[in-house]
Amino acid sequence: MRQRVSFSLTLPLTLLLLLCVYESRGGSVRNTEAIAPDISSTVNPQPFLPLLAPSPLTAFTNYSIPKLSGLCTLNFSAAGNMMSVTATDCWASFAPLLADVVCCPQFDATLATLIGQSSKYSRMLALNVTHAKYCLSDVEKILEGQGANENIQKICSIEPETLTGASCPVTEVDTFESTVDSSKLLGACRKVDLVNECCDQVCENAILDAARTIAAIGMPNSKGVNLLPEHSTRIDDCKNIVLRWLASNLDPSSANKVLRGLSNCKVNKGQHKNRKRKEN
Repeated sequence: MRQRVSFSLTLPLTLLLLLCVYESRGGSVRNTEAIAPDISSTVNPQPFLPLLAPSPLTAFTNYSIPKLSGLCTLNFSAAGNMMSVTATDCWASFAPLLADVVCCPQFDATLATLIGQSSKYSRMLALNVTHAKYCLSDVEKILEGQGANENIQKICSIEPETLTGASCPVTEVDTFESTVDSSKLLGACRKVDLVNECCDQVCENAILDAARTIAAIGMPNSKGVNLLPEHSTRIDDCKNIVLRWLASNLDPSSANKVLRGLSNCKVNKGQHKNRKRKEN
């Protein structure tokens, strides 16, 4: 008898609960319909704009569309998402604090990849001084528009000449590939073991060999190319050319991984670039 009474009470309560849920759902649907545009055969339909909550990153990001020079020959879309990665690694407040470890290595990798990818069409592994000035300014504006520090160029001591060939005698892709054992270089650096590379330096040594080879062009005694300070600078400039060539033969993601891996090895060994901070 008690079970029958309990069942007779439970059933109405259940129906009442379902009715309340239905009414609440129906009310929300009616409220949603209330903000929908009036679609009538006599008026042009207006687009429905749903009410969305603001992005959780709105308070921390300040994306803007920069006004570029229009004179840079680089294809910024060719770098994939590297620009966004660089903007994050060079975030406004943290860029000066993590310059040599995070920001500047990523900035260097992005510049090398941009020039390398563009060389597929220009057949040049360096920019002239005029284009370098416009391109560096445009890159900085794009990164700043995505939240990066506005003084990356100064923080990382990057000058327009950095995007040129500087003292390296080889800047053309065809000359590079006819001088260097490109298949050996690509084989050593296509897939870098980031753990073993810091010890074995397989890719780093291949890059250095290629840089010495092209740096020796035009030298009276190629054996002495790494002895004098000016020759050391010449080799460093040629290493930039080698890195750009590598970036042109890898997809942007792989190029970024290789270039950042090589930079990390130098940081771990305390051999990162001694960048002179410039006062604003």
